[in-house]
Amino acid sequence: MNVLDWDLVVFLEMGLRKWKDLSIGLNVLYSFIHDIAIAVYIGGAVAMEYVLNPAQRAIPPAQAQVMGQKTADRFLWLVWGSLGLILLTGTLRLERLQMLDWEWPFFSDAMTLSGSYGRTVLAMFIIWCILAINGLIITFVLRPRLAGKLSTRTSASGVAAAQGSKIQAATWVERLTRFDIVAALTAALLGVSLASGGML
Repeated sequence: MNVLDWDLVVFLEMGLRKWKDLSIGLNVLYSFIHDIAIAVYIGGAVAMEYVLNPAQRAIPPAQAQVMGQKTADRFLWLVWGSLGLILLTGTLRLERLQMLDWEWPFFSDAMTLSGSYGRTVLAMFIIWCILAINGLIITFVLRPRLAGKLSTRTSASGVAAAQGSKIQAATWVERLTRFDIVAALTAALLGVSLASGGML
């Protein structure tokens, strides 16, 4: 056996010792996926609102509308994927930390509302629900209004009304996105505080 083979054996043996306890490996995996999902959500929202949105104002309206629709459609996939992963991995992390059980009463003593940890997790869950509701509003109410096309038979007043509706929908998307950025950053700050027992 040469030196490289021996180094590989030692490296693998050390890795197996570290990962022997599956619980530690799953905690690391859940934490990694959870943190990446939060970063994708916040980073994507910031990029859409503060990079893409101003860039759209600098190009002709027809091109801006097409660019906005295409990028928003793709971004919504990231939003829903991130929100799903945040909820799933957050739940699995609590279960791995033995703070959540799948039988009644579901929560351990550390997760009760009388403790800072439990209140902080509840606040994060409420923020997640708000983000999900805003996502539903954007996806199923506002985006269809922005994507609506006019027929050639539409009157001038119909065109003006449709444009007004699109401007109003775009304004609400912008407001909700900015609110979501602040809410997601707040949730991330609350999540970081859990390492020291919670913030609330």
